[in-house]
Amino acid sequence: MSVEHQPTPRGAEQSHAELEALAKEQLEKLATTPENAAEHAEKRAEAAREIIHKQEQAPDPVPVAEKETAAPVPFVARLDQLTNYTHTMASLQRKLRPMSRSFSKVIHTPAVEKTSEALEKTVMRPSVAAGATWTALLVGVIFYVTARIYGYALSGSEMLVALVIGGILGVALEGVGRLLRRRG
Repeated sequence: MSVEHQPTPRGAEQSHAELEALAKEQLEKLATTPENAAEHAEKRAEAAREIIHKQEQAPDPVPVAEKETAAPVPFVARLDQLTNYTHTMASLQRKLRPMSRSFSKVIHTPAVEKTSEALEKTVMRPSVAAGATWTALLVGVIFYVTARIYGYALSGSEMLVALVIGGILGVALEGVGRLLRRRG
């Protein structure tokens, strides 16, 4: 049989007195620490004045005309981007099926990517591709139907000419669209 020890009222009074004594000691310590003293506040203010004074003595900034307009990207940043890109590509390619992985490795070689980007900015822009496709489709259908009805023989260059004309029309329509957007 276990007997629980219950504190007596005298013990509670004694512990209460001890807590009050500890609290007084802590308050005295807090009052004497430099964090709460006016001296410490004065020291902090003096340190702040010194920092401000040092900033005022700093040399005048270089005029904007003398500064470089665009700082070159540090080599480390470019290396980090390249490393990040290669790790991401390798991680994604590991998740692909073997045939898709092989195709991905081929189309993501630097030579193929540079060629693709160059074509994307010139010949294979969406306006050129869409114009060439639609024009070739329409001209091809018209020529084929006409040749079929009247018995003409097609030479084969009709589609090539239609693709070129369609590309030119696509670029022209894109330019007109840009002009209208500027004015609007």
